[in-house]
Amino acid sequence: MADDTRGPGNGLLYALLGALSVVVAGGGYYIYLNNQDPPAVSQAAPPPAPTATPAPAPAPAPAPQQAAPAGPSATQLAQARAAIADARRMAARGDFTGAEMALQGADRSVPGLAETAAARREIADLRTTRGDGRRDRADQRQDATRIATLVETARAAIARRDYGAADRALDEAERIDARDPAVVRTRNELLEASARPGRRDGRN
Repeated sequence: MADDTRGPGNGLLYALLGALSVVVAGGGYYIYLNNQDPPAVSQAAPPPAPTATPAPAPAPAPAPQQAAPAGPSATQLAQARAAIADARRMAARGDFTGAEMALQGADRSVPGLAETAAARREIADLRTTRGDGRRDRADQRQDATRIATLVETARAAIARRDYGAADRALDEAERIDARDPAVVRTRNELLEASARPGRRDGRN
């Protein structure tokens, strides 16, 4: 009778060999996995957030250009020159108040006109000249009146032999005009009277 190769002993052997093959295959696969590099993990930092750029300031609006002032019209010039002529006529006859009013009318017609300024200077000079002459004459009349009063006071003092009072009156008159003939004559009268014997001097 032939040998049966599939006996119980051979079955066990085959089972052991199969298990060993599984163990070897599993160990090889484990070693293979351990030798593989781990997948690289991206560590890149997140990109920075974009910085907000401020909006540019709006350019300033250009200043509006002013229109060049128009010159005076022919009518305005004629009115101003007529007022200036009136002012000169008024000033010539001594009406300086009316002359200034006429010049103000010229200013209203054409402000800043050089002819108006020139006329105003001429009229001011004329007014000053006339005013000074009148003032000089008035001062002269006032001085003459004052000297006459002082001379009369001195003569009255000489007549009553109050030579001190006469001398004081003549001193004041001489401060006004020492060359006045009445003052010079009265001073001589005082000197003669005070030189006479028996004089009485009010200063003693």
